[in-house]
Amino acid sequence: MNKIKLLQEKLDKECPGFLASAKDDCVVLSGESEDYSKIVEAGKIAAETGYFYGVINKITLKGWTPKPMKRSPIEDKTLEGATPDILVIGGGIIGCSILRELSRYQLSCLLVEKEEDLAMGASSRNDGCVHVGIDLHKNSAKLKYLLRSRAIYPQLCADLDVPYREDGQSVAFKSLTLKGIAAPYLRAKARANHVPGGVKILSREQMLKIEPHLAEGIKWCAYLPGGACVSPYELTIALGESAVLNGAKVSFNTIVESMEVKDHKIVSVKTNRGTLYPKVVINAAGVYSDVVADMAEDQFFTIHPRKGTDSIMDKAMTSALSKTAITVYPKLGEEKRTHSKGGGLIPTIDKNILVGPDAIEIPDREDYTTSKASIDVIYGKHVNTIAALSERDIITYFSGTRAATYEEDFVVQKGKWTKNIIHAAGIQSPGVTAAPAIGQDIALWASQMLKAPKKEHFIEKRKGVVKTRFLDDKERNALIKKNPAYGHIVCRCEEISEGEIIDAIHSIIPPTTVDGIKRRVRAGMGRCQGGFCQPSVVALLAKEGQQDILKIKKKGEGNLFFAETKECK
Repeated sequence: MNKIKLLQEKLDKECPGFLASAKDDCVVLSGESEDYSKIVEAGKIAAETGYFYGVINKITLKGWTPKPMKRSPIEDKTLEGATPDILVIGGGIIGCSILRELSRYQLSCLLVEKEEDLAMGASSRNDGCVHVGIDLHKNSAKLKYLLRSRAIYPQLCADLDVPYREDGQSVAFKSLTLKGIAAPYLRAKARANHVPGGVKILSREQMLKIEPHLAEGIKWCAYLPGGACVSPYELTIALGESAVLNGAKVSFNTIVESMEVKDHKIVSVKTNRGTLYPKVVINAAGVYSDVVADMAEDQFFTIHPRKGTDSIMDKAMTSALSKTAITVYPKLGEEKRTHSKGGGLIPTIDKNILVGPDAIEIPDREDYTTSKASIDVIYGKHVNTIAALSERDIITYFSGTRAATYEEDFVVQKGKWTKNIIHAAGIQSPGVTAAPAIGQDIALWASQMLKAPKKEHFIEKRKGVVKTRFLDDKERNALIKKNPAYGHIVCRCEEISEGEIIDAIHSIIPPTTVDGIKRRVRAGMGRCQGGFCQPSVVALLAKEGQQDILKIKKKGEGNLFFAETKECK
């Protein structure tokens, strides 16, 4: 009995009404459903058979009209006729990691991003955990790239002037009954997966020395000392700046609309800013990576967006909350979600605590809305982890969408049918952790395609904006004497000076929005969420960035101001 027939029998039994057909060694699912969960379930059933190279899910949701992709209104010919050797699509941490590694070679490289800045999607909507990989399948691409990247991270962050900290990660257990089974299993898994730092099984008393505020119900913990964290958006921007410093180019507000493919080769790429003629295309388009693959006539995977919501706690509570990233494993009989790490209490590199995320399958690729229901669920799940956790200390919340494939693994490979495309798709957790090694491999493959040698000189070091709040009094006073702007505090919550904001505005990839400043120097990320400092940030963007103050945006479309109301003298 052939594989399609076997799958069809499974679908008829579990998800009736859907049709499976073959496309070479891939499977195409078709049909219509009023229940989105059934569409996702069908894709998972097809992937879990292990019969197929990839799952192409074309089942539609009845009565639902997809929201149009968020796009810039700009239409011009800025890129018309451009002939880069390499076109990278997507300005998240994966695209920027690839671009930096490409800039080591004698290649002309252009990255296009549909938003007005880098790190606008999943790369600014996650916790920044640098994972250890204990939960990953041994032969997965996720584990392969995680382990290689972990060895790269400390030096990479030092070179890019980006903070990196190893706080450890913990899995807490409420049941002593599980210890006899779970502890040996976790030790074996740590050895098999070559977990950096290994795993330590700690009693409650031992764990209290690391996490003194553990709630009463926690009986024991698996402690993973190798767990680390970074700022995902700061690292993304640093990677992009390093690439530009080494000759790469970036074009914002640039949407890939279609591709011309002839004889299994991309000939041209049409954008809202002109048609380009690249030699090699790299697909790092996140939740739209299957759409880009389809344009290139090379779709053999499907992205089904998975939404997660996090709450951010006031950093004033840091000392009373968790010191490590900590997840509580459910008691026997409690629900355990698949394909999710389950969320937890996550200390960020900037010492806020994130609570969450949850994991919800959604049809919209850019649904960043938050709901009270999600906040209540994630808070309710983790309220019994640390005794001092309180909803009163939530300062804001956010949602992001993960670019999950039905195989639940990364797609990092050259095109299947189209010769001059390379995919970096399906990059969900641990995508931040895996980014450096993914960048290395894809840059190598692209350089081999074009027989491009490495440059004789590559600038490894990138200097970020000075962070005055971390300087000692002597260093800070010396800096203020050179430039008094470093002594004028604009953001009181985060202690961000005017000098830092001005430096960011004049950086190699300058921000043009209020949130662009926030991602670079954290002005507006404190308890008041920009309530006091935003007017000053806007004024600096107008003056130093030579922008019309009435056209300055918080992010994306929509001006902050409508018109002048009076003349001030």
